[in-house]
Amino acid sequence: MYAFQTFEVVYFDNKTVDTENLLWLLPVCMIVIPFVYFIRIKLLDKYVHGIDLEAMEAELQILKDKQQAANTAAKEKGSKEEPVYDSKKYHTLTEKIEHGLSTQNIERQFKKLQHSMRSFLHL
Repeated sequence: MYAFQTFEVVYFDNKTVDTENLLWLLPVCMIVIPFVYFIRIKLLDKYVHGIDLEAMEAELQILKDKQQAANTAAKEKGSKEEPVYDSKKYHTLTEKIEHGLSTQNIERQFKKLQHSMRSFLHL
């Protein structure tokens, strides 16, 4: 926008700089500003916050592959229970959080609580 204003001052004889000619700049700004902002967000996430989406996706894919292999192994053994991820072998923080907040783990905790409440109330 400043380059356009400078161009207008140098090449035109108008007394005012901000005239209706700036309306020509509006479509360009509507395209350029979101594009520049998107690049800024990507760079900020990657280099300042250390968030690498490709590494996260690769890590999640590895976790999914491990869980699928565990499910396949459990089905081959004929087990009716869902396989439980070994809680002592966390390679990353996301694996630990995924295991702690998994639906199966939360359900198991609620069943333990329900069982302890039943046994307490039956005394």
